[in-house]
Amino acid sequence: MTALELMPRLETDTPAELLDRHAWQEWLVTNTAPDWRPAEWDARHWLFTGDPDRAETAIWRCNSAGCDVAVRATRHLCRSCYEQFVESGLSREEFATVGRRAQIRTTPGTRPTCVVNKDGAGCPRDASTRGVCAGHYTKWKYHSKTARTVLPLEEWALQEAEPLSATPDCLIGACGGSGVGRGSLCAYHRDRWRRFRVERRIQVWEKEDVATWAATQSPWLSGYQFSMVGLPELLRHELVFALAERDAFRPTLSPVAARLMIRGLVGVETLTGPEPVQLTQLDYLDRNCDAHFKDVLRLVRAGFDRFQGIDPLDRSTWELSTIGLTSKTQSGKRIQSGELDSTRIRQEWIRKLLADWIRETSPDNTVFRRTFDGCVAASDALHLRPGGGHDPSKLKVTDMDAVVEAIKVRRRQDGEPLGFSTKADRLRHFCSLLDFGRRLELLDFLASGFARQSHHVIPWEDVAEDLAGKAIPDHVMTQLDAAVDLIGFDVVHGKQDQAEVRAMLRTIYILLRDTGRRPWEIRWLRTDCLETNNGEYVLIWDNHKARRKKRRLEISRETAFAIQAWLEVRERWKVPARSRTFLFPAASAHNYDACVDSDTVSRMLRRWVDGLPRLDTDVFDRNGEPVPFDRSKIYPYAFRHTYAQRHADAGTDIHVLRALMDHKSTDTTMGYFRVSMQRRREAVEAMRGHVVDRLGRPMPTSLNLAYEGRSVAVPFGNCREPSNVKAGGKQCPIRFQCSGCGFYRPDPSFLPAVEDHIRALKADRETAMAMDAAAFVIQNFTDQIESFQGVVRSIHDRLKTMPLEERRQIEEAGAVLRKVRASAVLLPMPEVPARSDDR
Repeated sequence: MTALELMPRLETDTPAELLDRHAWQEWLVTNTAPDWRPAEWDARHWLFTGDPDRAETAIWRCNSAGCDVAVRATRHLCRSCYEQFVESGLSREEFATVGRRAQIRTTPGTRPTCVVNKDGAGCPRDASTRGVCAGHYTKWKYHSKTARTVLPLEEWALQEAEPLSATPDCLIGACGGSGVGRGSLCAYHRDRWRRFRVERRIQVWEKEDVATWAATQSPWLSGYQFSMVGLPELLRHELVFALAERDAFRPTLSPVAARLMIRGLVGVETLTGPEPVQLTQLDYLDRNCDAHFKDVLRLVRAGFDRFQGIDPLDRSTWELSTIGLTSKTQSGKRIQSGELDSTRIRQEWIRKLLADWIRETSPDNTVFRRTFDGCVAASDALHLRPGGGHDPSKLKVTDMDAVVEAIKVRRRQDGEPLGFSTKADRLRHFCSLLDFGRRLELLDFLASGFARQSHHVIPWEDVAEDLAGKAIPDHVMTQLDAAVDLIGFDVVHGKQDQAEVRAMLRTIYILLRDTGRRPWEIRWLRTDCLETNNGEYVLIWDNHKARRKKRRLEISRETAFAIQAWLEVRERWKVPARSRTFLFPAASAHNYDACVDSDTVSRMLRRWVDGLPRLDTDVFDRNGEPVPFDRSKIYPYAFRHTYAQRHADAGTDIHVLRALMDHKSTDTTMGYFRVSMQRRREAVEAMRGHVVDRLGRPMPTSLNLAYEGRSVAVPFGNCREPSNVKAGGKQCPIRFQCSGCGFYRPDPSFLPAVEDHIRALKADRETAMAMDAAAFVIQNFTDQIESFQGVVRSIHDRLKTMPLEERRQIEEAGAVLRKVRASAVLLPMPEVPARSDDR
């Protein structure tokens, strides 16, 4: 059997069903820039040779004197030079100047010529063995065996050998080597041809067989080069078209990435088939190649649409880089790929209106995204209305009311409500789209009532108002902690074992719960994030939002033990090289982030929470059953609010909480101390009946107004002294010696502050005694201590006699009132104007 019978036949004729491929190929040839990189692209041999001195070509020379090996980053060393650099003991600057490779491998077309020279006429053939060409080496071996010479090869070549005639070039196009022997191949390709014959078990072959094989072979490729000659002709034209188009908006081309891409496309006929080539089917592991391939695939398919006369906006899936969006890039066009499912807009008339708007205005990415989101929200609202909003002539004002209401309650993908400005922006852009359609007479069929009216407004919301509402209640957290072993079932993370994936996701949950860090700050933790300081554990993390690195947070031993347990599990993982320093590594080297992605974390949490059989509030319905908790309120960021609210409820100082949360301003932290008016009224209602005087005698107030309006909160209790109330608690006549004042009105909410003050007074008394202060000073401290201790005893005695449920209500009311006072400390106290009768 001959080689031609064993090799795949080259297409010489085209079946009827492939006639369009010829037209498609002609279109590609016509629409490909004829002068695409003329100094680098050899169209005749389908060979690209990158110029390392050209900024648009992402390839560089090895940063070692005398070495021309290609490297993939500036000022880098090739592998051989790097090994020599490590052994040299020189600095990088010294090695780059004086270091040289011990051996430089020759390539076809760059080999020295044979050393044989006679009367000034040298042998023109390439040297292959010990300085001589293959012909002379074979002849010397023959002469040695037949005793025609006794000289070693080097001396024989200089004294007896005669120059041979020149050989033709290698049969492989653009090879540059000398073709010798029966097949007219250079040594490199002769070896490849031999291996091909061995693999195919070819014994009998002719020169025509070699020529057929050579038509699909590339020359020896350096790191600067890639060749398309081994691909089908149509695919070659598609690649050249796409790379030329790509230069218009992303001019940096990596020869190495292109070479890997071509290697993965072996066996592919065209990129326009019914099923697009998937990256998972290609045999490479390179992110740069991935980016090149996505660009090529997108541009080829966009060109195929143009060839067929298809508008990209007429498809159900929009490729954002081809529909005409503008951006602030140098080319003025969007270059980032991305697909958008336009069928999310269910009503065809809205979808067509949006497409016409894009064609006419060429919006930028931001405006388009906001308008599209507004259209999706409107579509979802109309879909629930009678008729589904498909007939625009039947829409009414009530339909627009539904659209506005849907935008008001719109949430982000993570479940958190949208902010006021975002919702107002979505409504404005949707209404602007309607105005565009009416102005250009594209919506003559739209009912006049379906328009924005004066009452269609998004109410302004204070973003800091009632942050406690975003925190997960304690009783819900208790239920989540009881079900922590159910986390991570059915969550896939690369090829990792399911039990180990669950261990990773449980650790992420524990860190979200116990540290209050943002979700992305947890994902980006490093393996060395845990330290010890005087027996306490410290978490090292980065505040990427505020660009503050290496922040330190003291954590509990249980949280630290969870991290250590996960590190033991992680050691068994086969982690991608780029993820080795991350505590929670990515699933594979293809992931955009080197750490676990946010979708995995959000998906884990959503599946876990939604899969719990019960999750109840502490409120009961009329049948005595607990009301189910709204599970949409549980999302990764909610644990940060929960952490902060837990500290605020415990009476943590606002400045301490600001440091724990790493807030830039206490204004942000203050939001956790603001409590809704209803909760405040309930707390005052519970507390006003437990007020005492300085002697511990009950002094309840009859109304909430009396508790708040006729007194002022000072550090150790309420004060009813008129001048001090008038001055906002800043004009105490006896300098805040509250326990000796008849106007002093403490209650259980002040117990922590009073107990702290007692400890401070004892410390001051010890200091005064060490200073040998006068007896009356010591006695004053002693009297205050005893007086405040009497107040504490009386309040504790009253609490002990209360039923358990009533005592719990008092404790909760005290926590609420302490938060109110903590936030009020930072608020400026308005001046109270003096009345005429006070003068």
